[in-house]
Amino acid sequence: MNGKIPPHDRALEEIEYLIVSKHLRVGDKLPSERDMCEMWNVSRTALRSAISDLCAQHILESRPGSGTYILPPRPVSVFEGNEGFSENVRSVGMVPSSRVLSASVRVARQHVAKRMSLKEDDLIFELRRIRYVNGLPCMVETSKVNYALCPGIERFDFANESLFDVMAKEYSCYPAGATGRFSITRMDDFEAVCLDCEVGAVAFYESGVSRTASGDAFEYYTSVIRPDRYTFASMSDNLPREAAGRWFGGACV
Repeated sequence: MNGKIPPHDRALEEIEYLIVSKHLRVGDKLPSERDMCEMWNVSRTALRSAISDLCAQHILESRPGSGTYILPPRPVSVFEGNEGFSENVRSVGMVPSSRVLSASVRVARQHVAKRMSLKEDDLIFELRRIRYVNGLPCMVETSKVNYALCPGIERFDFANESLFDVMAKEYSCYPAGATGRFSITRMDDFEAVCLDCEVGAVAFYESGVSRTASGDAFEYYTSVIRPDRYTFASMSDNLPREAAGRWFGGACV
C-alpha cells in the first residue's frame, strides 16, 4: 500500500481499514500510537495528523492518557433531502424523542406570513420542541404549519408523534422539498438551558420553508442545534442519500 501515497493519507486509510477489518464498534479502543506506527511503518507525526482529522470528523476521540476510541454516529441532515428529524436519527440506529415546550393555533405574524405566502390574518399551528437523540438534548425546533392544510392538528401529542408522519397520514400532506438557510449562532439564555450548554455557546442555526409537490408552503421552521450532536451534509442531484454520509465500522460523518 506504500506506493506514492503521502504518509498522512496512508495512515488515514490504514486506520479506516483497521476499523472495518476488525469490526470495531462504538467505544472500542484503537491500538496504541506506537503499535500503529510499527504496524504500518508510518511516523508518529503522520499518524497523529490522521487521527486528528478523524477526530474532527467525529469518527474518533483521542483521550489524553487513555488512548483513541471509536465515537458513536451522529444523525445527518441532508440538504436537498426530505427527511424529518425522527427519520434522520433512526437512520443511524439512534432513538429520537421530543419534549413539547408550546403548541398552539395563532395568527401568522407578518414575517411568517410573508415567508409562507399567507395572509397576515391566516392561522398557523406553532409547535416548539426540544429534540433529543438517545435522551440527550440536541436542538430547539420551532415549526409553524399552515393551519388551513391541517385543521385540528393541535389535538395530536407531538411529544410522541412525528409532525411529518401526522401531516402525511392524517392530512395527505407530504414534503416534497425545502428552501432553507444555514448559519452559525450563539445560544441565548433559554436555548442554553434547553440544550444543557453555556450561554453564548456556538450553535448551528437552520431556517427554511417546506413545500408540497404542488409548491404550497406548509411549514416554516427554525432550529438551534448543538453541533456536537448533529451533522449536516449536502447532496448533489441523483446522488443517493446514503452517499452523503461516509460509513465504516458503525461511524457516520
